[in-house]
Amino acid sequence: MMMRTLRRTLLALAVLAFAPCATATVKWTETATVAESRAAWGRLARLHDGRWLAVTTRFHDDAPSTLAISVSDARGREWTPLSSVAEPGRKIDNGELFVLPGGRVLLGMRSLIDGESYRLNVHASDDDGRTWRFLSTIDRNEDPRGRKDRGVWEPVFTQLADGALSVLYADETLADGTPSYNQVVSQRLSRDGGRTWGAKSILVKEPGGGKLRPGMPVMSRMRDGRYLLVFETCGDDPQCPVSTKTSKDGVTWPEGLGTPLAGQRCGPQLTTTTRGTVFVTSCQNEVTFSDDDGATWQRVTQPAWPFGFRHTWPAVYQFGPDEIGVINGVPGGGVKIRFGTF
Repeated sequence: MMMRTLRRTLLALAVLAFAPCATATVKWTETATVAESRAAWGRLARLHDGRWLAVTTRFHDDAPSTLAISVSDARGREWTPLSSVAEPGRKIDNGELFVLPGGRVLLGMRSLIDGESYRLNVHASDDDGRTWRFLSTIDRNEDPRGRKDRGVWEPVFTQLADGALSVLYADETLADGTPSYNQVVSQRLSRDGGRTWGAKSILVKEPGGGKLRPGMPVMSRMRDGRYLLVFETCGDDPQCPVSTKTSKDGVTWPEGLGTPLAGQRCGPQLTTTTRGTVFVTSCQNEVTFSDDDGATWQRVTQPAWPFGFRHTWPAVYQFGPDEIGVINGVPGGGVKIRFGTF
């Protein structure tokens, strides 16, 4: 009896530590339109001169999906089409922008021919996104044997403290192994700005293998120097609850499926602001934040986008000392940003 009571007490304390048990206010203000229609999956990056780039997926009647690049000034309120990237005969999506210290812009993506070829490709621009050229392939599966669940998905870049470029992604290529992992979170490192990639490391997997699907990983370095990883785990819950892990170096992570983060489900995204606040959003379309390096979380009273749970694939970015923006897919097929002060 005493042991059962102790276990219940410890479980309650763990839930309180990671649940958004209080609320706080972000004052949501203006919105900006990045794409009017036939678009989804918006992601941003700030150029060295302060301007912003956006990548969105664009859909077409007579051709596979492409990626469109738009540009804005430092405020991010007005967006202008700049360029586009296509891979003939292949569907591309899950665009991710990253600006290297020297100014080169990387554009990561998933590129596929259904059931035939799955790749994570990187294109590069040396003129602030006006023109692009193919740079490298992070990972691939060229022999899926007709399967549509043997791919690699959603690459996300992070510069580590030692200068290495990290890419995280969802990885189904171990599903036919022994043991079988339906999906895992994988990482590769580049020491030459994304031209070549090192060996694969597995950061999150179901212990012993199985049907659970950890994926859609994103990480950010916190104020205390540690890295916070957020990811979804699909399988038992169709709405894919979100969990966290922390690492001292962004490379070595604890085993297991992490610690649940209440209030977020499916496709998490995060950012750490210059003052150290960590903001997280997801397809739950709520915003939560932590001011103590992920030890406790609070829910923002009003969401940026009051959609409830929906596959809109939002992401959050810092625009000013006390301003964030949440980019999101909206009804009608557009992509917009809503700004808020905190």
